[in-house]
Amino acid sequence: MTEQETKKVLASEIMNKEVVSVSPDMPVLEAAKIISERNLDGIPVVDESNHLVGILTEYDLITKTSPINMAFIRQVLSEVKPKTGNKDQENIYELTVKQVMNPEPLTLKGDASYEEVIETFKEHHRVNPIPIVDKENKVIGVISRYDVLRPLNILSHSIKK
Repeated sequence: MTEQETKKVLASEIMNKEVVSVSPDMPVLEAAKIISERNLDGIPVVDESNHLVGILTEYDLITKTSPINMAFIRQVLSEVKPKTGNKDQENIYELTVKQVMNPEPLTLKGDASYEEVIETFKEHHRVNPIPIVDKENKVIGVISRYDVLRPLNILSHSIKK
């Protein structure tokens, strides 16, 4: 067996270390704008000490914003100000991240194997991304489905050589 075959790929090697996160008290519209502008599937929610307290995903935004889902999405994309007297529009401006986020996100540690990461995505098909946390539950990175595919792309290039 070659050294490359015996070396295990770890979550910490494929995760995105440049984590964009939000606070639980941020207005949900502001967080949705960050998700939209950065083309993210989800974003970790952290406290002042960078401890993970939840995750806010596109799925959460669509399913947990009550009957105003389509109006909500249109507002985020067009940044239209609410009309006075429209309760649905006024309520959305009052929502905070903590009211919509998943407070018990699925996480992995940095030493999780590549196989464990893949298995986790297979078992939890709605989850994307997965926060990577240290032993103190501080966010050290995130892994998306895209990150999982990156090592396969590198491997396919090395096979062609």
